[in-house]
Amino acid sequence: MDHIRYLGAATLIGVVFVSLAKMRRSKLPDNHPPIIHIPESEIYNNPREAAYENALLEHGPIIAVRRKGILEFIVREHLIQEIFTADQTFSFEHAQAKILNLRPYVSAFWSFFKEIDDLVQSGINPRLGEIFEKSICPVFVRTAETAVQNKKIDMFEHAHTSIAEAMVVLILGEDFVNERNIQVVADVATDIAALTGIYSNSSTLARHFPKLWSVFIWIKVTSTTVLSFFRIIGPQIWRLLRSRRWNKGEENPNTVLEYLAYRHASKADGKLAFPAFLWIMSLLLGIIFASNSNQSASVVVWVIFELALRPEYLQVLREEIPADPLTHQLDASNIGDAIQRAVWLDSFIREVMRTKGDTLSTCRLTTTDAKVAGYVIPKGHLVFPLATLVHMNPIHHPEPTVFRPERWHGENARPAVMSSASYIPFGIGRWACPGRVLAVSEIKMIVWSLIVKSTPRLEGNKYRVVDPLNITAVPPEGDLVLEPYGTLSL
Repeated sequence: MDHIRYLGAATLIGVVFVSLAKMRRSKLPDNHPPIIHIPESEIYNNPREAAYENALLEHGPIIAVRRKGILEFIVREHLIQEIFTADQTFSFEHAQAKILNLRPYVSAFWSFFKEIDDLVQSGINPRLGEIFEKSICPVFVRTAETAVQNKKIDMFEHAHTSIAEAMVVLILGEDFVNERNIQVVADVATDIAALTGIYSNSSTLARHFPKLWSVFIWIKVTSTTVLSFFRIIGPQIWRLLRSRRWNKGEENPNTVLEYLAYRHASKADGKLAFPAFLWIMSLLLGIIFASNSNQSASVVVWVIFELALRPEYLQVLREEIPADPLTHQLDASNIGDAIQRAVWLDSFIREVMRTKGDTLSTCRLTTTDAKVAGYVIPKGHLVFPLATLVHMNPIHHPEPTVFRPERWHGENARPAVMSSASYIPFGIGRWACPGRVLAVSEIKMIVWSLIVKSTPRLEGNKYRVVDPLNITAVPPEGDLVLEPYGTLSL
C-alpha cells in the first residue's frame, strides 16, 4: 500500500512539475546552435555513429538535441578546453544539482559538494597507502579467494559488494563491518547513483516522463534506502560520536567518520551536537555517492572482460603484483606504493577507459548566456562534449580504434587518473572527479586480487554492451570464468 501511495503522490507532483516546466520554457536566443531531431531509437541504441557524431559532423561544432524532454547542447572535442575551464560561465556544481534534481537547494549543495571534495582531497587521498594496507587490501583478497573458488561469477556483483565492504571499513571502521551494514551501504550507493539517471535509459517512464520519473525516484530513495541508512547505521554512529570528545589538536583519525567528527565537534568541549551529527550523516551519504562504487564496479567489469579477450597482457600485469611467487599470496605491506608503481596496469585501464565507448558523461551547466563558436548557448542548459570524438581523435590517439595499452607506456606513461582535453573519463579541470584516485586504486586492487590466482576467460570469447548511451555506469554482460592460475593455497 505504501508504494501505491508513493506512486500516486509522485504522479500528482510530476504532473504539476511538467506543467510548470512547459510554462517556464524560455525563448531561445536568435543565434542559438541548431536544434537537431535525432530519433529516440538512435539515441539509445547507437548514440555514437548514428546519432550525435553524425549530427555534429553535419551541422557544426555545437548542436542542441532534445532528450527525455530536456534540450541539451553537445559540443565537438576542440571546444572542451574553452568550456570546461570557464568555471564562472559553465558550472560543474549547478550541472550536478540539475542532474540530481537539487536546483532549489543549489546554494546548500554547492557548500556540501565543496566539503565532500575537501574530505576526499584532505582526509582520504593522503592516507591511501595506509588505508589500503590495513583496511581495503584484506577485504579484496578475501572476496577474491571466494570468487576464484566459485570459478564462475557475476563480475559486477563481486566488484560492487567488495567495494561496498571496503567502503564500510574506510568510512566507518571495522567495528561496523557486518552483512547488514554492508548491504545498506551497497543499496545507498546504488540508489543515490540511480538519482543521476544512470539506469533511466531502460525505463519507459524515465524516457517519456522524465520529471515524473525524477519525483518518483526521489520519493522511493528517500523513503527506503536513505531512511534505512539513518535508521540502521545512524544509531551506531551516534553512539560512537557521543562516546568521547573530539578535541581539536588531538586529531588522529582512523576513518572518514572520525575525520568528520574532529572537524565538526565543538571547539569549546570537543562534543558533537545533534545538528552536527545530521550534517555528518549527510556527508557520509555524499562520500558513499562520491566513491562511485557502481561506476568503479562497472569499470572493473570492462577491465576484466577486456583482459579476458587479451590474455597476452596478463604476464606483464602479473609481474607488477607484489605477491609470493610460490603461494601467489598478495603482500599487503606497502601495497599503496605498489599500486602507484603499476604502470602497465595503469596503461591497460587507461586504454580500456579510452576505448569502451563513453558518449555523454562529464557535463557543465550554463550560468549565463554563453557565446561559443559563434553561437549563444542559453542560460540554464546542460552542455556535454561527445566523449567518443575526444577519445577517438587520431590527432591525439594515432590508430584510435586499435586497442593498444602500449601507447600509454614508456615515454608516454600516464596514470589512469590523469585527465586532459583528450582524455575525459573522469572529467576535466578543477572539478575532475574528486574520488578518481581512490576509485582507480580500488579497480587495480580488485584486478590484482583476481589475476594473481586466476586467469579470466569469457565463454564464447565475447560480451554484450547493455546500454550504449551509458557505458560509464552500466557494465557489459558476459559469462566470466576464473580458471585457476599457479599454485593455489586456498
